[in-house]
Amino acid sequence: MKKLYTITRKVFSNTFLLFNLAAVLWLLFCYIASIKDPIELRFIALFSLTTPFALLVNFFFVGLWLFSRIKWRALISLSALLLSFKMIQAVFGYHFFTKNEWAKSSTSSFKLMSWNTHAMGIYDVSTEKAIAKDIVSLINKESPDILCLPEFSINSNPAKNKNLRKIINDNNYLEYRINTDHILNDKVVIGTAVLSKYPLVNYKVYDLNPEIYLVQLDVALPNNAIISVFVTHLHSFNLSDEDKFYIERLKRNNETIKKSKPFFTRFNNSYVSRGDEANQIRTILDKATHPIIICGDFNDLPYSYTYRKIKGALTDAFTIKGRGFGRTYNQIIPTLRIDYIFYSQQHFNLKAFNTMRTHLSDHNPIIAHFKLSQPAKNQD
Repeated sequence: MKKLYTITRKVFSNTFLLFNLAAVLWLLFCYIASIKDPIELRFIALFSLTTPFALLVNFFFVGLWLFSRIKWRALISLSALLLSFKMIQAVFGYHFFTKNEWAKSSTSSFKLMSWNTHAMGIYDVSTEKAIAKDIVSLINKESPDILCLPEFSINSNPAKNKNLRKIINDNNYLEYRINTDHILNDKVVIGTAVLSKYPLVNYKVYDLNPEIYLVQLDVALPNNAIISVFVTHLHSFNLSDEDKFYIERLKRNNETIKKSKPFFTRFNNSYVSRGDEANQIRTILDKATHPIIICGDFNDLPYSYTYRKIKGALTDAFTIKGRGFGRTYNQIIPTLRIDYIFYSQQHFNLKAFNTMRTHLSDHNPIIAHFKLSQPAKNQD
């Protein structure tokens, strides 16, 4: 009986060891997905979707071995996790006791908000007016100095843009621009709106892919410093409401991978498109002559190729003051942080950051309070 117990224990131990090694390999593939252009290695980018879970599984194995007789095996996953610290930092914010300072302390400090407003609720006519009204109220409550709104909608008839006028008037916005991403119908235009309480000395739009753009605003702050704010809304997975319902059904019923195979191809194609867009954005940012902030809906998870490529040497505001998973997309799974604010840390001091919780859109707004940490020179 004792011999049988010993054999059984060894079988279970070695089986878990194999699973542990597989978990480390899984994490390695997630890392490769973050550095390899999706166009060069087919389907590798899909591992980016699983990065939070690969990290959690490796944490599980560390705990498992620490409570076993073979404690040294905890080093297998622990070593992998230590090497993946930047990945952990991007996925999970541990700054639960970090102080946020929202009060403006000087003319060189400002608040910036980025929010995909899901076209101000226009896709659901029955609730559109109520949702739009609440979105405007939330924006007015925060009253950011620079407001960036990917997937914002306006009417082709200026007289009917009451929500836009209210946002501008209630917050005393000096400048307003909207770049058209696409035309929903003969009355509604959807695009990226940007509003600023400070003068714009330059406004430029870069065409990345069909209906995908990068908007640049060079903003003159009250202390005569000029900063460059970039806003984008990258290629999405193009999931319809029916697709999202189908994914939920797959999760509930544990249906086979074969039935969900069409999503793999579509997702991979989306990664390829975003990879191309990220490459173009990086080239543009490298040529910027003023302190940089880039924000918007990147439609990709932390430590994906898109994330790493765009971020480059910039700093992700979430990694400095973020908490938990920082979920910005309100559907499918709670680990989807796909909206970002990146900034050049040598120029800006991040005073506060928050991911707001709301169901007014399928995205949550993200807000940051910055202060120029060193004078920015006016450059042509």
